[in-house]
Amino acid sequence: MAHLVLDPAAYTVAVGAETIELLAKEFALLQFLYEHRNQAFSREQLLDRVWALEYPVERTVDDHIYRLRKKLARWSHIRLNTIRGYGYSLTIEEPRKIENPSIHDEEMQSAVRGLFEKYHLLGQGKSIVALAAQHEVLGFEIDAFFRRYIRFIEGDIRWFLDTDEIAAGERLYWLLLLYWGIAADSERALEYCEAALRQKVMTPEQHREMEILNILEVYADAGQPEKAITRFPHTRRVMESDSLTGFVMPVAIMEMYVHLTAANLAEADRSAARLERLLQSEPYIREIGRFHIMKGLRLLADGAEREAEERLDEGLEVLGMALHMPLYFAAVHQIRLFLHRHRPDSRLRHKYAALYDSLDKEYRLSEVRPEMERRIESLLNGGDRSV
Repeated sequence: MAHLVLDPAAYTVAVGAETIELLAKEFALLQFLYEHRNQAFSREQLLDRVWALEYPVERTVDDHIYRLRKKLARWSHIRLNTIRGYGYSLTIEEPRKIENPSIHDEEMQSAVRGLFEKYHLLGQGKSIVALAAQHEVLGFEIDAFFRRYIRFIEGDIRWFLDTDEIAAGERLYWLLLLYWGIAADSERALEYCEAALRQKVMTPEQHREMEILNILEVYADAGQPEKAITRFPHTRRVMESDSLTGFVMPVAIMEMYVHLTAANLAEADRSAARLERLLQSEPYIREIGRFHIMKGLRLLADGAEREAEERLDEGLEVLGMALHMPLYFAAVHQIRLFLHRHRPDSRLRHKYAALYDSLDKEYRLSEVRPEMERRIESLLNGGDRSV
């Protein structure tokens, strides 16, 4: 199926190499219908979902459908259907498949896998999604990991809850990473991570990453940075023994964050200086975004709010450009936690609370969070083991 690639930052939609620009509400309407394709919605339902807290008339939906049809007309397999007397639905027809001979060319498949891995290393999520969208035209198969990774960086929590394509331990790993940035209670997120490590239900690679990297930031989020610091030597030993060169910058960013939450500003500055050197030789976009966030938090610690705000916003913009929604969620979460604990009177608390509320609304985080908690707890209690 020729899927749509939706870019909420630019209000664009793409199929393959073709891109169309939309207005904000046109984009919101298309995104909602695409996420719920093959389902019919009344005008009232669409007004409630797309124009929440606004007061448009029913004709507003008709006008937007009309404009979307004109703009999407070039893609005949995408249909905005009128359900007479009720409303609208979106369907995408399966194109007639003609097998591309390159699908059996191992050299081609290997080259594409290498390109996916390079984009992953560089933190270029949008490039991964754009390449994946071309797989039928270019004739290659998307590796199972990258099929899941694309869902992950797009913040598709629902897919990880509903899919039957992944085993229980792997589902738990992805859900824990997604839950990290949207948890209402960081202590609960920490309890989940600790239980997952005790039970050893994730793959060895996922277990290792959780143990030496992910959980250490969760310790800091939960107000226990000192416990994370005691584990730094273990992290470094594992990185050295397993030659984990790809972990160098993520671990340095984690260490800077932990030191900032512990008010170890001199240590945070040493981590920052090291990151500056690393990023000069390896300017990975995902890490650049996170580094800007950490620099913004460091400026907040000094009370330099205006400069901090510029850094924080730049970091969030870069993470959006990189298309890594879980890290974007986590960044907003960590900014809010830092402001609450270290700058409770800051004018920025309202700004970033409002930003989180907009993410909550767009991705339905409050709605899906209880279901995530139930599923994580079920997995930790032995559920879904047959998946």
